[in-house]
Amino acid sequence: MNPEFRRQLWLQFSATRLAVLPILLMACFVAVYLSSEEQPAPALAVAGAVLFAVLVGGMGTLAAGASVMDEITDRTWDQQRMSAMQPWAMTWGKLAGASAYGWYGGALCLLVALPAAWMAEHRGLAPMLALAGVLSGVFLQALMMAVNLQLAKTGGRLARRSGVLALLLLFMWALGPLLGTLRGLSVIWWSLSFDRLDFTVASLALFALCALGAAWRSMAEVLAVRQLPWGWPGLALVATLYLAGFAPSQPWAVLGAVGLGTCTLFTYFALLAEPQPRPQWQRVATRLSAHQWRAALLQLPRWPGTLVLALPFAVLTALTLSQQDARLPWAWGEHFALQALALVLIMARDCALALCFAFAPKSRRPLLAFVVLMVVLHGLLPWLLGSAGSNLLLRVAQPLLAGGALSLAIATVHLAVALGVLRWRWLTSTPGQR
Repeated sequence: MNPEFRRQLWLQFSATRLAVLPILLMACFVAVYLSSEEQPAPALAVAGAVLFAVLVGGMGTLAAGASVMDEITDRTWDQQRMSAMQPWAMTWGKLAGASAYGWYGGALCLLVALPAAWMAEHRGLAPMLALAGVLSGVFLQALMMAVNLQLAKTGGRLARRSGVLALLLLFMWALGPLLGTLRGLSVIWWSLSFDRLDFTVASLALFALCALGAAWRSMAEVLAVRQLPWGWPGLALVATLYLAGFAPSQPWAVLGAVGLGTCTLFTYFALLAEPQPRPQWQRVATRLSAHQWRAALLQLPRWPGTLVLALPFAVLTALTLSQQDARLPWAWGEHFALQALALVLIMARDCALALCFAFAPKSRRPLLAFVVLMVVLHGLLPWLLGSAGSNLLLRVAQPLLAGGALSLAIATVHLAVALGVLRWRWLTSTPGQR
């Protein structure tokens, strides 16, 4: 048996906890039954579903996240990092073991909810809803573990308190698309019609697989097990294909725009969430100079993958925008087609500037300095120039406002200057190169 799974079971279960939970659940169901005089079956089904969500989605999710944070708080995480367990074994051992008590209570709730739903003449919906609940629980628990593993790199109070907040923000962001999916009797996705419940279950299965993959790769990063950087751009590609499928028309244009936006979001998120130490990039440069391509890829952080992936989406966006006609309500025309390519150049410029701050030998807070610079470049400076009425300087400072080939040319100059500064920073911070 997986030693981490067995260890988590010993921590979660005891004779008292095994006996108390069924008694409490039985008391809840008896109270619901006695308070429902005419039709107790629907009330029992709803009560079982609510308690399942509380135990699996609430208690189980918090326990899965605590399986990482408790190790940091108790200062036993370094011992686990030095163990011989592989990342996947450590991931599923913690995930399944820490949330086992919640699943124990959730199984007891399903033993009441499913027969009650069957008697309430919801025989077709009950199994699918139960499957959706199970997949939702796996998704939330794996996602919570992945978030906490990423926050564990920062340490301190942020790592111990921000996991639940990040999960709530993600839930609020996904609530709108989820409610939109549940509207109507069918869902049109990539011009194919699906039953809304079947599509929701399939979507939850996809989300659960992505969350498990994210937890596994996050565990590998924490355990210092190097892997090829395909996970982050792969997740961006999956999110793009999923979201673009809901477009009612012009699927290629939507695919390019959604892909470009998703890659932009993923690139900046990885750039801010992942440290960029100079020794790591020095190892990359050493591997590249020795033509060790696979070893160089193993040393790369996550953001270069989505930055490179953004380029084909930008090309697709430029091609589709240049071919649009006035019949489309959101047609931009050829004037804005090259701005997609300019956006990729601006992203590359910002990545180069982030590395400039990270490579500074006396920089104590490179992330804060980079965030301040981004606020100035993308917000404060265009605002001041726009308020002053200087349109020419405004376009020079913010290339995306220029439009057309001018936007692409200015963005190229910005990237060249940023790369020049980065090269200077690299040479001046290298011993023997001054």
